[in-house]
Amino acid sequence: MGMLQISSILWPSDGSTSSFKALGIAVEIAEMFSAGIYVLRVVRQVPPIVAGTGFVAPMNIHGFDVPLYQQELMNAAEDDLSQIVSENIPPEIKAIHKVEIGFPADVISCFAKENDIDLIVMASHGRSGLSGVLNGSVAERVIRHSATPTWIIPVLPDDR
Repeated sequence: MGMLQISSILWPSDGSTSSFKALGIAVEIAEMFSAGIYVLRVVRQVPPIVAGTGFVAPMNIHGFDVPLYQQELMNAAEDDLSQIVSENIPPEIKAIHKVEIGFPADVISCFAKENDIDLIVMASHGRSGLSGVLNGSVAERVIRHSATPTWIIPVLPDDR
């Protein structure tokens, strides 16, 4: 029986306070195994604006530029992640942060597979809070759809 080897950890961040509880644990595991941490933020796709007639409007409508807005969301997420990394992950741990577009659970699962992640460490509830339990949380979907071992850190109402 070989010893458990963890060289890469994925911490999905939605910017919620509860997700930071999971980051602390991810950092401890990374220190124990000399592993690297991937910090992932998933930004939802901005839907194209649909006119009342049912057709999809051109991308630039009434001065609202959808691709530009999407890019601004991505840039804000990038800035947020680089700050999170510099403030919460010790410099001796190799940390890579990425921003992707899509549905959080799907992106997390695919990212873990494509990057040969050994362990996903995430909070049981993020921004959607306990209401997320009713319609299936991101964490629950990741467990169901990802082949990567996933450590779910429970978030209790008083942790928020």
